[in-house]
Amino acid sequence: MTVNPAIDSPSDLVKNLEAEIRTYQAFIQVLQTEQDALIQGDIDPLLELAQIKSEKVVLLSQLAENRTRFLSTRGCAQEHGGMAKWLLQRNGDNPQIAELWQQLLSLAEKARQLNQINGSMIDTRLRNNQQALAILQTAAKQSALYGPDGQTLSPGLGRPLDKV
Repeated sequence: MTVNPAIDSPSDLVKNLEAEIRTYQAFIQVLQTEQDALIQGDIDPLLELAQIKSEKVVLLSQLAENRTRFLSTRGCAQEHGGMAKWLLQRNGDNPQIAELWQQLLSLAEKARQLNQINGSMIDTRLRNNQQALAILQTAAKQSALYGPDGQTLSPGLGRPLDKV
């Protein structure tokens, strides 16, 4: 998807908001696919999904930047309240924009929640893997090792136990 570099009119803003909505919907689908893979323990698709997520985030950033520039040229702040201020100034003369804005906010919140859940799932899996690895490393250090002569070796010392 190509992003129009400038929004010059309310109709351009509608097109930009519609593009943001479509991109958020696709982003949410990727997050849901990622969550399914995490639940099933299928890590193979996660790298590809991370790449797709990154592309969607870049596109969302570009679309948001266009919207922000549009609002700032009309004297509205660049933060979240800028759109609300602009809509208020317009006295509801374009209800479609207000409806699209609310839909966009809802999708953004859903994406935030899904991403947070997925991040928690990844963090939990990572901690479990680190704990399992630590247990294996501890067990390996405690197991008896044998040298070429069949004598027990002390872990890390490389000398037979009866020679210590």
